[in-house]
Amino acid sequence: MSACDGRPRGVLDQSDMTKILVDMHKTEALLAEKGLSYGSYSSKAPYYNFVLKKYGITQAQFDSSLVWYTKNPKKFGRIYDDVTVQLTKFQKEIKGGKYHAVDTLELAKIKVNIWPKKMKYVMTKDSARTHLDFEIPNQSFMYGDTYILKFLLRIAPEDSSVRQRVVLRINYANGKVDSVYKTAYHDSLLRRYTFRFPAIRKLKIKSISGQLLGSSAYKGKLHATVDSIALFRQFNPVLQDSLRKMVQKADPKEYSLEPTPNHAPTIRGKQLPLNVTDRKLVRPL
Repeated sequence: MSACDGRPRGVLDQSDMTKILVDMHKTEALLAEKGLSYGSYSSKAPYYNFVLKKYGITQAQFDSSLVWYTKNPKKFGRIYDDVTVQLTKFQKEIKGGKYHAVDTLELAKIKVNIWPKKMKYVMTKDSARTHLDFEIPNQSFMYGDTYILKFLLRIAPEDSSVRQRVVLRINYANGKVDSVYKTAYHDSLLRRYTFRFPAIRKLKIKSISGQLLGSSAYKGKLHATVDSIALFRQFNPVLQDSLRKMVQKADPKEYSLEPTPNHAPTIRGKQLPLNVTDRKLVRPL
């Protein structure tokens, strides 16, 4: 049996689907702002379930509706036109201070590019390097900072690397490491990758490190380009002294803050386990 507009019974109408998707995207934005979007789906599920409960539907109903609309791209396109309009209006209202007063602390934040290396790398079969590692020693890095890594990446299908990945790490002086990573794809598509990674532990930071491109193994044939690389430190200069006192109280031990070469030992191209909390990002941005 079908609904009057061709929808199978049980599939949400376009109006309800639009409302739910708008709230889903708002939820994703909230999780990203709080630094929670890097967690496992199980840690984020309660937030999404709240949206479903708000509209009185189950996950199965939402999933089946989403599947049907993806198979009907014209209808789905009209839905996302409305979603885009509503989210754009909502963004303007937020910037205009409709829902809360302007946060002067947020306005006081500054963003500094701390990337010290080349902005572009081209990897071929004749390249001396097989991966792109980096480590930036402490430059007054502090709890409360947000590190934003951006770059363009293209990997050709003929590249022989296996399970390519991009990683960003916050290395703490006591040996703990927080990391986020994304999968890279060798399909010739030029992708823009963006990491937004807040330092949420009240610990002394030793360095920021990662891999612009790495893999678990390769067969000697590389074909990748990394371009327009930038790594920003976003922080509030007004709060640095108070944040430093908070960290000192929580972590009074003195450490050597010299960076450690070869962040993780490798054997035949395989990385050995570290004391790392990996937070996989949902999708390339």
